Amino acid sequence: MDSEELKEQFKLRLSGVEDGTYCYSIECNKEFFELAEISDVRDGELHLRVEMRKTEKLVDLNCHFEGVVLAPCDRCLLPVTVPLNFVARLIVKLVPVVEEGENEDDDDIWVMDENTYELDIFHFVYESIFLELPHRIVHEDDAEGNPTCDPEVMRKLSEMEESQAEKEPDPRWDALKNLKLD
Repeated sequence: MDSEELKEQFKLRLSGVEDGTYCYSIECNKEFFELAEISDVRDGELHLRVEMRKTEKLVDLNCHFEGVVLAPCDRCLLPVTVPLNFVARLIVKLVPVVEEGENEDDDDIWVMDENTYELDIFHFVYESIFLELPHRIVHEDDAEGNPTCDPEVMRKLSEMEESQAEKEPDPRWDALKNLKLD
């Protein structure tokens, strides 16, 4: 599937669609993550179920994400499987005229012209996944509490810590220890 076909999946038609509830199913896979360029995430299998409730002046989207993404470990840089299961909501107000600056206050509420043909949620999906990633991604520790990261990288890190501990502290920092902050 080329990038244009992939992006088309994220365009929900509004024009000519009667008021009611509609469901869409989209797969966010390796091609999606490569196209979205989410930091270091380059692969994954996330199932996205979009429930769209459309009225005359409002579109309410509930996006249910479930699956995994592969992201580099913050310690050893090997891929870590990160499970994700969350819901993101987007409300779209349909108005006759969009005032300048009206969309800048809230990321979860968009204001669009009531004659908009389709709603492109690609960027919303991208941001939702990115914001749901943990702040720190590392391999889980084993039963004894030891890291399960790449042993070679962990050995190098340990060597670097030892060499840093052996160095004498910079005398300029010693002068700062004597400062009194009353």
